[in-house]
Amino acid sequence: MNLYDYQALAMRTAKELPREKAILHMIVGLADELGELSSAIKQSEIYGNPTDFINISEEIGDLLWRVAYAAHVFGFSLETVARMNIEKLAIRYPDGYSDFHANARLDKTEES
Repeated sequence: MNLYDYQALAMRTAKELPREKAILHMIVGLADELGELSSAIKQSEIYGNPTDFINISEEIGDLLWRVAYAAHVFGFSLETVARMNIEKLAIRYPDGYSDFHANARLDKTEES
């Protein structure tokens, strides 16, 4: 499955809302899902419970849905957003991650 297909299928399950409400739904939903992922990880890392990989993968999937919805609300394709992000990272980290390049932020030149 590619990101175009994912976004189209995911948006079949999105509630139709006026733009202002959609933006609120998007940002609150992202925060909610990130909280649920955090809680799932906290259970194993802080409380010593067995890692619930199924729940963690479901929460990551829910976050992906919310990111697709965020792109949709602002009129972007998830594919385009993903491509732009990889292009930015290629400039920022030309030879892969390094602390130097993380601080230099080569993608944030004065022309940008």
